[in-house]
Amino acid sequence: MNYLKVIFVLFLVFVSSFSYAQNDSISMGNRDILDVIHKVFDKNDSIKKNKQKRVAFSLLPVPVDVNSSAGLVVSFLTTFYLGGDHEKTKMSQITFSPYFSFTKQYVFPIQSYIYTNENKWNFTGDYRYMIYPQFTYGLGEHNLKDKMSTLDYQQWRFYQFVTRKVIGNYRLGIGFLLDNYQNILEESYTEEETDYHKYMKGDYSNESSFGFAFQGLYDSRENIINPEQGFYVEADLRINTSGVEGDKWQSLYFDARKYHSFSTTKHRVWASRVFYWSTFGGKPHYLDLPSIGWDRDGKTGRGFTKNRYRSNALIYFETEYRTDITKNGFIGAVFFTNISSVSKLDTYDFKKWNPAAGTGIRIKWNKRNGSNLALDYGISKNDWSLRLGLSENF
Repeated sequence: MNYLKVIFVLFLVFVSSFSYAQNDSISMGNRDILDVIHKVFDKNDSIKKNKQKRVAFSLLPVPVDVNSSAGLVVSFLTTFYLGGDHEKTKMSQITFSPYFSFTKQYVFPIQSYIYTNENKWNFTGDYRYMIYPQFTYGLGEHNLKDKMSTLDYQQWRFYQFVTRKVIGNYRLGIGFLLDNYQNILEESYTEEETDYHKYMKGDYSNESSFGFAFQGLYDSRENIINPEQGFYVEADLRINTSGVEGDKWQSLYFDARKYHSFSTTKHRVWASRVFYWSTFGGKPHYLDLPSIGWDRDGKTGRGFTKNRYRSNALIYFETEYRTDITKNGFIGAVFFTNISSVSKLDTYDFKKWNPAAGTGIRIKWNKRNGSNLALDYGISKNDWSLRLGLSENF
């Protein structure tokens, strides 16, 4: 089958380089936003350092304008280590980034990536509640300049993955996935029947999608907020128990990332990502279909409106260069490009490709965990995006 061939090729490309993958060297610069604040308000211009502290916090409450939808995002990020030896246990992370927009979007997401002592167990979680009116542009290879409709709904999500170390950085595990969609409404902007109405056969009733997954994971990164070296490869086979008209369906989710540092003293990093997501064996709900910007971290598609492209299969490539601007690492920049494609609906053929490019500024927010104030602007044909956060895009 075509989708299996795609996954197999991508897997070989990344696994072939495992033999020389290196761990991160966490040299994140010697000045951050706290240093600047202390320099302004503290005559001693010093910060008490405690390298033994296990927890680092970062908080970012700012107004932001995203695709002409103004709002407020409050990003709370904490990193910590479980276990007594940092050399044997990787960094863990919990992020809470509620978002409120003037277009009546309310998003309350909590995401976790936790390693237990000596990396024996890994717990990856995605929990969210959303009131989320969103523009839709059709299914498949459509490249509509104008919006087709506004799809309004409420969503509850509970995703939990648990993996066990097999050997080294290799892990195997399972996951449980629950999505619940409520109060679905659609406002059409065309005289024709919308793709949602056609695909769902006019069904706007509440829907729950429950399933479980088998996960293979390889992660040689040391700093998950701002990696400098290493690999991350995740491959999931997801089996869902319900879809349109009660139809069961499955999906493949593949995410591979490679990082290479060009310096041991400065932040000079080349990062690349391959992402593939497809459904098969049944008919998932419209909102369960692969869509740009709807990977688990919501980080694909800089330069595009979220859910601009949606179909039963999506493939995405991205690469970027990250560099310091100032010698002390306080200010940095990134330059990125990506290209993506969704298949013609109900096929696995990728014929129409959508490129984007952009740049971003970085301000060192917390040098202890490597978090940055990250502001990225991306542009593509007929579209653009502005993103703000406290961690790298991938």
